[in-house]
Amino acid sequence: MSEIRGGFQALVQWAIVAMVVTFIPIASQAQDPVELIRLIDNPTAGLVDKGRFAADFRLFPQGGLQGQLTAGIMRRLAIGLSFGGEGIIGDGNVDWYPRVEVAARYRVIEESEALPAFTLGYETQGYGRYVGERYQVKSKGFFLAISKNYVSGFGQFGVHAGANRSREDEDDDGLNGWVGLDKSINEELIVAGEYDFALNDNGDDALGSGRGYLNLGAFWAPTDGLYLGFLLKNVLENGDGGGIGPDPELSRELVVRYTERF
Repeated sequence: MSEIRGGFQALVQWAIVAMVVTFIPIASQAQDPVELIRLIDNPTAGLVDKGRFAADFRLFPQGGLQGQLTAGIMRRLAIGLSFGGEGIIGDGNVDWYPRVEVAARYRVIEESEALPAFTLGYETQGYGRYVGERYQVKSKGFFLAISKNYVSGFGQFGVHAGANRSREDEDDDGLNGWVGLDKSINEELIVAGEYDFALNDNGDDALGSGRGYLNLGAFWAPTDGLYLGFLLKNVLENGDGGGIGPDPELSRELVVRYTERF
């Protein structure tokens, strides 16, 4: 009973935060430009500014809901907490993630005209269902993210890459990497794409099948600091399909991202 009560309390807390971040932006004033800290699943070298918090809520298949709160506590340092589970949306039993996950990132080198930004980080939060001792899409663990933004006659766009070593390594381990792009269509619309090589998720006992994860997304900003996103996850249908884990199918997900000063 204590576990059920604790889970219900956590759900109520997330619901309250979700309502707050949904309705506050209607009355908010213009904000400073906000850095992109994540494409779809993979982090960029972006950072939540000092004195600002960011809330990220994601709806995924099987009634899943995942939330993450990140705060900029120093000029180059941000920390965060995340939690979620399956079956939160719906009428079945809720299957909570096993623990609250943590995140931290520190920008080592600021972006300049000649150099991209370099950010070191640590994340224990993965994505999708929790199967056995891992998330469907493994958490990054220790990572290095690199980002460079450009402005041209076609508008603003960013190029991103990274490498990581996940701690979810029971079924497969080793270094992994990803690349990605984001493009501003206008002041309200951003499109993004990323490819996670999933080199640490293609072993005999792993959930992946060697195709990697290709993800696409579009984000609409109806007001300052708020983004509503539609995601297409696992376009290449990476997965074994042999009953070890979730079916290797393309999934459609929704995300709400909001940032505000303390």
